[in-house]
Amino acid sequence: MKPVYFKEILLLVIVGLGLWWWQDGDIAQNKTDKSQLQQQMGESIRLIKDNLTKPPVLTTRKIDKTISIEQAQTEKKDKVQVTGEGTVIKTLPDDDNGSRHQRFILQTTTGTVLIVHNIDIAPRLEGLQRGDSVIFSGEFINNDHGGFVHWTHHDPVQRHTDGWLRYQGQTFK
Repeated sequence: MKPVYFKEILLLVIVGLGLWWWQDGDIAQNKTDKSQLQQQMGESIRLIKDNLTKPPVLTTRKIDKTISIEQAQTEKKDKVQVTGEGTVIKTLPDDDNGSRHQRFILQTTTGTVLIVHNIDIAPRLEGLQRGDSVIFSGEFINNDHGGFVHWTHHDPVQRHTDGWLRYQGQTFK
């Protein structure tokens, strides 16, 4: 009888050791999983914090090359930085939808161009009238009417190339 009990006891001990080893290994694995989970959560929280506190990603681009308004109009360029000069042929009412803009049409050597100047960022050209000369720098957008120039002011968040207007010896930006 002793040998039968010995085998059963030995089998129970082996099974017990196996269960203990399996349980201990599972606990160690859980500790590893928990540690990895804590690291991942910490990393996620850090990334969220960084994304909320960093400046916004650039949504517009700075334009490196400036061309003449004549080239932009002749070649039907779009979204290019231009400089030019023209004579006021018409002043238009301010556009008050959203940011306020002073609007006027200039005659250049190659046609007409609408200037759309943000007066919430830069000063308005006071006293502007037909026949006045204006020198400008801004972003040209092409259309069927000769195009328009906007961004004729500095960019407060420095995401876009600064523009300006020169009128009666004074620069407006």
